[in-house]
Amino acid sequence: MAQGDAFSMDGLEPRTLLSGGHGGHHLHIPQPPSAAVTADLALVKADRTQLRTDETALASTLKADRQAVRAAIAALAPTLDPLRATLKADSKTWRTTIRADLKTLRADRRAGTDTTADQAKLTADQAAAKAALDADRAAIQAAIDADPTASAAIAKQKADAAPITADLAKLKTDLDQLAADIKAQVGSTTTA
Repeated sequence: MAQGDAFSMDGLEPRTLLSGGHGGHHLHIPQPPSAAVTADLALVKADRTQLRTDETALASTLKADRQAVRAAIAALAPTLDPLRATLKADSKTWRTTIRADLKTLRADRRAGTDTTADQAKLTADQAAAKAALDADRAAIQAAIDADPTASAAIAKQKADAAPITADLAKLKTDLDQLAADIKAQVGSTTTA
């Protein structure tokens, strides 16, 4: 492989370790890598292998879990539909209010008028909008949480996904350690 290709554990040449999407780490592996970096690379490779294994093993289970959650939430339509309609209406109302505030603010700026009151009204309306919409979303979530079928389906999905969640946490920890060890190695070679 040429320099810059994805890292392979089979040969420790100057390469870049590119994340598979979990964490977004793009690390240049120093040559030769220190013992700590080499150990970290082995851990990251093992973490990614374990993650792929668990994702493959749990794919059908998690798909069924997602379908169960969707079905449980769909069954709550008589309760959720009015709450969703309130959220939609409130969102539209606040969007209109904030647009009007912005229009007034821009017009007063162009006219050279003091915009202190306009800015205060905009800030207050934005805060009120956030509070109202957060309350609407919380009401929807509370209705879902209060339903035993939906709660059980969500809890099962979370429990079934626990190995993947743990894999991702371990991968992040090991990638962070790799980055720290690379920084330490590069820092020690540039100051020497």
